[in-house]
Amino acid sequence: MSNTEFFKLQDLILKRTSLEKVKIHLESRKERTVYSWIASELKEFVKTKDDIFRPYIDKILEGIRTEDYEKVLEGVNASIALLDKKIDEMYKRMANS
Repeated sequence: MSNTEFFKLQDLILKRTSLEKVKIHLESRKERTVYSWIASELKEFVKTKDDIFRPYIDKILEGIRTEDYEKVLEGVNASIALLDKKIDEMYKRMANS
């Protein structure tokens, strides 16, 4: 395993962790969601240059802007599912090399 692959995997895991924290916050607070905290927590995730995440990032940002926790949660859940898939693929690739 190269250092580059390891750092990419680590980056994906950190992004997923941030999204999981936001998901827990959203599910427990619902209408009382603290949108400024979510924006801060997802600051690095929204900078993601991978275009596959763009629709979900846009949904999250729109939900933050309009203070719609359901829209944010939809984007977060979709992002987590995609990250899970990418992390799993990377683990398999590393295991087979």
